[in-house]
Amino acid sequence: MLKVLSIILSVIVVALGSIALITQNFALLPYMLFLVGIHSFILGIIELKKDRKAFWGYVNIGASVFVIFVGIYTVIPN
Repeated sequence: MLKVLSIILSVIVVALGSIALITQNFALLPYMLFLVGIHSFILGIIELKKDRKAFWGYVNIGASVFVIFVGIYTVIPN
């Protein structure tokens, strides 16, 4: 289930990035950043479930929380 969600988020992020590059309209980048953060969070959970390298799972989750915060912060107007 998590792998399927990870693949779906990857496709959405690549599509948003491609649209931004082709149209030169970078208004969608904060949303893409938010989705990358969610994707990284899911990858951290997958790593923790594997229990091979628990440290990198925690690093992924910590980095994803920061990226999600930055994505939300850029969407909210001052």
